[in-house]
Amino acid sequence: MVDFYDGLVYLAMARKSNDIKWKLEAGRALSKLELFVKTGKDNCEHKLLLLQAETNSLMEENDDAFSYYESAIIVAGKNGYIHEQAIANERAGDFSLQKGDPRASGYYGNANILYLQWGAQ
Repeated sequence: MVDFYDGLVYLAMARKSNDIKWKLEAGRALSKLELFVKTGKDNCEHKLLLLQAETNSLMEENDDAFSYYESAIIVAGKNGYIHEQAIANERAGDFSLQKGDPRASGYYGNANILYLQWGAQ
């Protein structure tokens, strides 16, 4: 799903550069995923949740970001998307570390386990 990975990249670029063009591109990717989820493409729900988490992270809406990260992790796992569950854990770990939250090590540990289960070495 190109829009998902594009959205992650756009949000990372927005975070680094604070350039509005990256925020607009991320918004477009998010809108496409919202449409996919509304039309019944269940395999996109966790992707949408992760982009929502990253968007909330960018906007410093910390409580909402944590909630979306947790939801993305749960839904990805429930639907068997181990590699994307790992990505969600890694991103939640990065966010937690940035905020000085002690949950960071747990997220990173889970991401490592999931990547290994997926077959990454």
